[in-house]
Amino acid sequence: MTHRSRVAVAALALVALAGCSGQDEPVAAPSTTPAPTSSTSSATTELSPEQRELTAQQVRVVLPQVQDLPGSWREVDVRDTSRLTAEPPECLDLYLRGEAAQGLRDDHLGVASAAAFTSGERRLEVSLLTFDEVVPQTVLEQAGQVVGPCSTHMVDLGDGPSDVAVSGLPVDEVGDQSLGLTTTTGGRPEQRLLVRSGHTLLVVVHRGDVDDPGALLHDVARGMLDRVG
Repeated sequence: MTHRSRVAVAALALVALAGCSGQDEPVAAPSTTPAPTSSTSSATTELSPEQRELTAQQVRVVLPQVQDLPGSWREVDVRDTSRLTAEPPECLDLYLRGEAAQGLRDDHLGVASAAAFTSGERRLEVSLLTFDEVVPQTVLEQAGQVVGPCSTHMVDLGDGPSDVAVSGLPVDEVGDQSLGLTTTTGGRPEQRLLVRSGHTLLVVVHRGDVDDPGALLHDVARGMLDRVG
């Protein structure tokens, strides 16, 4: 199967999951949702293609393009999170901006790229970072550990603070380790999936009505990893 065919398959999976629920978007209830534990696959001694450090060309192939998404999706600007701050500060781990993840970015980042798309009220954003060393398991473990303490916190992207509620989101395992979250700001929930695969971190974020957001995030991330090689 060609790279383009694999993109089309992943895009069709996106459409299959895109039916509106017919209900208002639910607000996450972090006080009643237990903190998730990230799922981790068995370690292997030899890295598969999707676990190795990716080249700039591979990153371009892996990221979805607007022409690969069926329907009326259009490409939009990616949100700048480089100035993101959080209170309490340990909640930065949820956004891969904590001490461990930021140190990895500062010292070992090879290629980073992202793309964002909207269709009506829906938004899909994907980010990929690949490093010159295997991403430590602790990066996602720390994010999972702060879901409870950070069930409510504040973030600031540089345009003023916002209150955020966080809860776990069940998502089938993908990559070496993955963590599903729902973050709700101003009554609007976003579902996000953090994935560790060898040298690479993936982040998939979706906002809008969809019947099974966990399956959607899983299929988008799995489709990206399948396009490596």
